[in-house]
Amino acid sequence: MTVLCGTDFSHLATEAARVAGLIARASGQDLHLVHVLPAESLPPDTGSRTGQSGLPVDRLAWEAETLRVAGLPIVTDVMRGRPDEALVKRAGELGATLIVIGAVGHRTIDRWVLGSCADATAREASVPVLVVRAAEPFVEWLVKEQPLKVVVGVEAGPSSDRGLAWAGALRRIGPIDLVLARLVVPGEENRRLGIAGPGMGIALLPETEARLLEELRARQRLLLGDSDVAVGLKVIPALGRLDRHLVTAAEELGADLIVVGSRHREGFRRWWHGSVSGGVLGAAPMSVAVVPVVESGPTDS
Repeated sequence: MTVLCGTDFSHLATEAARVAGLIARASGQDLHLVHVLPAESLPPDTGSRTGQSGLPVDRLAWEAETLRVAGLPIVTDVMRGRPDEALVKRAGELGATLIVIGAVGHRTIDRWVLGSCADATAREASVPVLVVRAAEPFVEWLVKEQPLKVVVGVEAGPSSDRGLAWAGALRRIGPIDLVLARLVVPGEENRRLGIAGPGMGIALLPETEARLLEELRARQRLLLGDSDVAVGLKVIPALGRLDRHLVTAAEELGADLIVVGSRHREGFRRWWHGSVSGGVLGAAPMSVAVVPVVESGPTDS
């Protein structure tokens, strides 16, 4: 099995590569390190020559050497094309279990810098995408064995279930503190559960909150089983954009990582920036993992 990491040799990409290496080593997988060049930037085969200092293949080999610890198998790869498309394509060819990339930056004509690439890759990939903003929390987790603080955004439907199951599986490679945060529109939930009271149109009534916590606990048991991880459950009333409420809750909880599910359907590209997943990825100050469910059928956010 393989963890795929894209790099543009920037500081943020180096942080992402370090995290990818730690995860690959902890989970017993290979690391595949990729740099992508615009198709028109070099003559054919130039990017694959060795012994020419400064060429991408040399820089990629050097970066791989800095990560080659404890016998971690690393493959390097220079590709051409759009970075997001190349990463998604290579992940499919390798059967990769995870794509790891840096979080900030913009693509330019002559150089790949991550950022818009992170957004596009998370939108298109059929495997989980980890967008790294800082390596240190992952170093604390996988080197110093300190719990990684993970917040999972929970909604109704299979996308949240996949994200929750993926987050729970992180405990197999290191200790985690896990919080399931369900964001709800108070009036809708009061009506759905048939609970009435003063302010029921805008306030989450106590009985409604208790019922929602029970529903959340049932999903936890179903998807995580008898976990040895202490799981916190939160129901968060949300009026307005759910993504902003989730990011705020994660900040208040001191999260190192937000995990969100996404529904990938035909035409999904049009809806990404109105989705909770896309909004969290754009707004969160901490690392974000986007875990897809690939479906067909009508689009939604």
